[in-house]
Amino acid sequence: MLATVLATALWVTAPGGFRVGVASPNVPAPPDARLWITGSSNIRRFTCRAGGMSGHVALRADDATRALLTGSNVTEAPSLTVPIAQLDCGIGRMNRHLREAVRASDHPSVDFRLDRYEANLAGDTPTVRIVGRVAIAGVARPVVLDARLAADSLGVLHVQGVYVVRMTDFGVTPPRRFGGLLKVHDRIAVHFDVTPAPDDEVADFVSRPWPPLSHP
Repeated sequence: MLATVLATALWVTAPGGFRVGVASPNVPAPPDARLWITGSSNIRRFTCRAGGMSGHVALRADDATRALLTGSNVTEAPSLTVPIAQLDCGIGRMNRHLREAVRASDHPSVDFRLDRYEANLAGDTPTVRIVGRVAIAGVARPVVLDARLAADSLGVLHVQGVYVVRMTDFGVTPPRRFGGLLKVHDRIAVHFDVTPAPDDEVADFVSRPWPPLSHP
């Protein structure tokens, strides 16, 4: 069971609710999946939360040792799609500036595609390395990041992590307003807290003592 759970889940940069097997239309993420963006300007810090996400992933597992699980994605479909229109920064004007900066009318979503994953189950804090590609404003870039595996009080597996992005790497000019008095910094951080769902829509529980869950 544990190997099945991890083979289902350990690609994750993205919230759960994804399926393993034959590709199907994008599946909405469950309500407890979270993805949010933090950044700052020369005036203040800000947080933009994703109000809606969807995606699909199909994994092929590779031979590995007991303490290491590896695999690759077998579908070209986006593993995660985040509509720009559903990113909420809490201020209407800031939401408009965000959509203008990433040219949301032409590129209405941020898309991530998993290429492969490698989960290390040894040690006190199991981790997973995720390799894939992310597309923002129509520009795709490779992504490599490490995430943490943990369990909540019910033993449900979570995948947590953060990835720092430079907007200019995707051809996005950080917003400036009021004649340059307000300048958004180039670096933003993408945070995620994932509860993956299995293919048969039955909740899986972790059968080993994972580290306790933390809430960033």
